[in-house]
Amino acid sequence: MTTSFPVLEESDVRSSLADDIAVCEQCRLCVDLCDVFPSVFDALARVPNADAHLLTPHQQNVVSDYCFHCGACTQRCPHRGPSSEHEIDLPTSFIHLMHVRRRNGYFSVRQRMTNWVLSTPDLIGPCVVRCSSLINWLMQKPNTLRRRCVTAMTGISPSARIPYVSGQRFSKWFRRQELPATSDRLQVGLFPTCTIEYFSDEAAQAIVSEITSRGSSCHLATTRCCGAEELRSGRIGAFRKRAGRLVELLEKESSTDPIMVMSPSCRAHLLTNLVPHCEAAQKTRAESVISRLRSPLEVLADLGNSNAGAVSSSDDIAHRQPLLFLPGPHDGHAEREGFEHRVGVGATVQTTDDAGLPLGAWALRHGNEESARRIVQRMAKRLPPTSACPHTVARSGCLSSQALSDETGLNIVDPVLVSQQSPGREQ
Repeated sequence: MTTSFPVLEESDVRSSLADDIAVCEQCRLCVDLCDVFPSVFDALARVPNADAHLLTPHQQNVVSDYCFHCGACTQRCPHRGPSSEHEIDLPTSFIHLMHVRRRNGYFSVRQRMTNWVLSTPDLIGPCVVRCSSLINWLMQKPNTLRRRCVTAMTGISPSARIPYVSGQRFSKWFRRQELPATSDRLQVGLFPTCTIEYFSDEAAQAIVSEITSRGSSCHLATTRCCGAEELRSGRIGAFRKRAGRLVELLEKESSTDPIMVMSPSCRAHLLTNLVPHCEAAQKTRAESVISRLRSPLEVLADLGNSNAGAVSSSDDIAHRQPLLFLPGPHDGHAEREGFEHRVGVGATVQTTDDAGLPLGAWALRHGNEESARRIVQRMAKRLPPTSACPHTVARSGCLSSQALSDETGLNIVDPVLVSQQSPGREQ
């Protein structure tokens, strides 16, 4: 089958990236977010007249490797939208650069292996669940001999904190539940994403119980990976095939039911990349799909003000104290309003921006340890002083939340695990 997508030429990609960097150099509003922009400005300081078009391919490659695709820069950037003559999107430019680097042989065999391991959870995930005890034994103690052996084979950092692999896939647990098949109330399609399917499923189990306890029905939309790391590692062709398949799986004929995406970074990835990477004949259907994508907080807000489902007593105790909410870069008014709605009237909630950046699987790659650590340290500096910081912090994202907790010592929980505040409860 012929494709409607043009073949990317390396010279065009590098020239376009240089154009974007030349515009970025003018404002520097994102310099405190990650290592991309400090590395850009350091590189520009080494070329005549700070001309971005004089950066070498190696310098561009180094800059692109620092991008963790959190999306925060696109939220801050003033060179976007109808008020600007530019449409700067460095993460997308880096994806194109990764694609041509991969196609033109810039990656070593080991780098290709690492990209494959981290971007194929549909293949790797079922295997690690079956061997969860062995995998957890191998991975849960950083900087050990066994972790260094894993690094030699996969390229995964020996010092990265790896989430515990679940002994049971979330979809298997879900199918064993006695759930109402139909409901005249809200019917929710659940997209657990690979993080929930194979690793952390506590929040997903809690939200399923809560949805059904409120009289609504819930069904699995799909358990396939969203393809974020596949795209970000430069495997654009593979992701385009996945995009078409995801549209087929997520679309329901004449349906307006919400599709709840458990991972905020996966939802942001689908909103940004699903339509552009679909074939022309599927774009209308893809637009219909993304119009139905919802975050867990949005779905819970839609369900009304009834009491939340069961939560642990420790969560309930934590919730009696003031809360700190760290929204992600793609969380908008709906998510913030949904969290306030969830904790209830009278709850004491602080909000800190730019401290909820997701790291993603790129943080697990060997060689990215220091960059990931610096991103986490930047997030930690944006939090209130220790004496004024609430003990319980609500934040989405498995890898980055664990890293921020290790850095600060704070108790970080998923927002859906924060028990709903009843009006009048004492603080």
